[in-house]
Formats: sequence, C-alpha cells, structure tokens
Amino acid sequence: MKGKIMPEAADLYGRGRRGGRYVIRGAALAAAAMLLLGGCDMLNQEEYSPGEPDSVSVAKDGTITEYVSETLGEAYYDETELEGMISSEVNAYNQENGEGSVTVRSMEIQDGKADLVLEFASAEDFASFNNIEFYYGSIINAQLAGYLFDTDFKQVRDGVVEGDAVSASQAMQDMSAQVLIVEGPLEVRVPGSVTYTSTNSEVLSESVVNATGESDEEDQEELILPSNAVYTKSEESFEEQAAGKRVYIIFEQE
Repeated sequence: MKGKIMPEAADLYGRGRRGGRYVIRGAALAAAAMLLLGGCDMLNQEEYSPGEPDSVSVAKDGTITEYVSETLGEAYYDETELEGMISSEVNAYNQENGEGSVTVRSMEIQDGKADLVLEFASAEDFASFNNIEFYYGSIINAQLAGYLFDTDFKQVRDGVVEGDAVSASQAMQDMSAQVLIVEGPLEVRVPGSVTYTSTNSEVLSESVVNATGESDEEDQEELILPSNAVYTKSEESFEEQAAGKRVYIIFEQE
C-alpha cells in the first residue's frame, strides 16, 4: 500500500459533495460511459446487490469495483459535452497513473437515471480519482500510514453485532488483520468476514457494512439553550470533522 490518501478541498471541476460523493462525477461518468465502455463485458465476480446509491466491493487483490446510481439533472443532458469532459479526465488520470487505473465496466441510462460500474486498479486509485479517503491494508500498516484508531468498535460475528462497544485495543489485538478505512457514507463489501467495525457504521451482513459515518450519539438531538454561546460541533477543526466520518472495518480475509 502507498499509505493514507486524504481528501482535498476541491478538484479540477470544483464539484460539490452530497453524501460524501461527487454528484457531477457520477452523472458525467454515466453520460460518458457509451464513449469509454467500448463493448466491455461485466466484471466476472460474485453476485453483489448494493443497497446504497454509492457502493464499493473490494477484491482480495486490492482492485475496487464501484457501483454508482445517480439521478441526472437537466444540466447533464448534453451528453456530448459530458463525454468530452469525463473522457479527458479518465484519459489524463490513466496517462499519469498507468493504463487501466480506472475502467468503465458497464453503463445504463434510462428515464433520467444513470447506473454504472467502474473498476479501479487499487484503493489509492479509487481514493485519488474520487477525491475521498480510502485505505485497504493491514492494521499495522494503517498505523504506520498515520491512522490512530481513536474510536470505539462494535464486535461482529457472522454478520451480527455482539454486546456493547469495545475499545480499539481489543479490536486491534491481531495487528496483521486487514482493515478498510473509508470516509462515510459509503456501502462497502470486504473480501472476508467482518470482525469489528467502528461504531459509526451499520453491519448489513457478514461481509457488507454501511459506512454511514454517523454514530448512535449523533442521532440523538441535544437541547441547546439560547444562552449557551458555546457550540462545540461548530468549533471542530477540519481534521476533527473528517475523523468523525472515518469508518474502520476490520475483517478476516477469505
């Protein structure tokens, strides 16, 4: 692994974010897929039916398959313009990082909705191209890359959360275990059995986690009196806010 990929404030096209993802990127990719696909067949892999509009499946070899489902606004109906924009972006990325770093695997546009499947050669490619935080590797290498694991965890067995939250030290007893670190929200399927997840996530099955980036505490609204001039959440730094959305998924690789 090349280490931690941190999100940047903005990318080439100044995209706004919605739910942790880049809306224009998804729409543009969908509109341009006809140009880039070139008759590619679907990626041969285990059946996976994502439950969220933005989902990824991680293979044991580190390749990432992304599933994007977007509703296209009227501004995106000029397919020619979008094709040119995304073609330039994908080609530029592959020229800089190697041919095949990003590949469009399938696409369907119907009734103003775009569904597409993208393949990335590595976690670093997925993070860099989508401008989000994404790490895949062993716990010890994640620590060497700068991740602190400074959160509580849920213990998971056979896709079911067991007992109360546990400390990071308990979750990290096996330093050689694999960990996926993502910036929520994003649904993720890992190549193995989940054993621990940070509390800001929802376990969906033995290998699938909805990395919501929201803890149970955040779902409870607190009463703040008008006389209280201190608002802790607004005083959080960018790094603190990013850390709050960071989801850790520890698993036994298949």
